[in-house]
Amino acid sequence: MMASAIGVLALALLLGVALVVLALRRRRGSLPLALAHALSAAGGLGLLLYALSTEPTNKLQNLAALLWGLALLGGLVLLALRLTRREFRTAPPLIAVALHAVLGILALLLLLAS
Repeated sequence: MMASAIGVLALALLLGVALVVLALRRRRGSLPLALAHALSAAGGLGLLLYALSTEPTNKLQNLAALLWGLALLGGLVLLALRLTRREFRTAPPLIAVALHAVLGILALLLLLAS
């Protein structure tokens, strides 16, 4: 189950990279791509939490789950920032995107190291 969680979380990471590239090149986002990113990240977190509750775990996996949860909260903040603006096509603040990305990347690296 942990391998499935890592695979889905890696997919979420790749979709996030695609969102960043799209935003940097065209200065706008893609709602379908953002939804796929969010759903794969939430599904991956669900699989990770299920794996943590049913399989023997270590501290790295627990820390990765915590970091991934924080990245998810950061993603919700980014979504709230996007929804409060008048136009969805404007890019969110780069520092918020960078923090969200760093948390997700660290979480995935911790899972791969465990």
